[in-house]
Amino acid sequence: MIVADDGCRLWTRTTGSGSPVICVHGGPGWWDVLDELAAILAKNATVHQWDQRGAGRSDRRGPYTLARFVADLDAVRDQHGHEKVTLVGHSWGATLALQYAVTHRHRVDRLVLVSSVGLEPVEASYRRRVEEIMASALCDDDWLVRVSTGFADRATALESAERLMTPRFEANKECAEALVAEVRNLPDRVSACRALAVPALIVHGALDLRPPHVTDSLLAALPDARRVIIEGAAHYPWLEAPEPFAEPIRSFLR
Repeated sequence: MIVADDGCRLWTRTTGSGSPVICVHGGPGWWDVLDELAAILAKNATVHQWDQRGAGRSDRRGPYTLARFVADLDAVRDQHGHEKVTLVGHSWGATLALQYAVTHRHRVDRLVLVSSVGLEPVEASYRRRVEEIMASALCDDDWLVRVSTGFADRATALESAERLMTPRFEANKECAEALVAEVRNLPDRVSACRALAVPALIVHGALDLRPPHVTDSLLAALPDARRVIIEGAAHYPWLEAPEPFAEPIRSFLR
């Protein structure tokens, strides 16, 4: 555990050796499920994982604000003794990593944004497809089914989702709703990104229900960004296509 400046205890795990990388998991209101992703990175880097406040192995307490979560991420960096870090954010974690970089650009070496939701509102077609999958699923665990929508292979999606969520904790709906609402109302995220001169790699599964074009706004706004699309993968490309996922990230970090 590390302790944030307001006393909140945050669970962390460190693996590997080399330049420092912090993994920023998705959600919000979820916990770190990035063990396999961290294992890929740890072959060439010192990798820190952490559970964001409110869920998982960290204290279940607020406040659930973007500024507080940015401060918590900075506490992870600081208490591990790093002046600068690379951030690898997944889904909501990509949004948080980006906000951290905007706030503390001198502390970020590189950004890897995996399965980012981009800078635009969520498309209605995404919501419709999620609801269609949930309505047709032969499973009464709604949360498991919802997570399974992130996998391309529907025949094995429920099994993949269950493995991803082991160990399983209770999701924090209050946290999720508060942060999603705050991000939705942020003013002019495009201008903030245009001022961010940090090398960025955008990685997206070709079969994600939020298709690669949702990151067009990021690609256009960030001054030093490029995008890699992983064929045959959806929202969790490091699980569905580990080698095609790992190669461009390792090259980028080198």
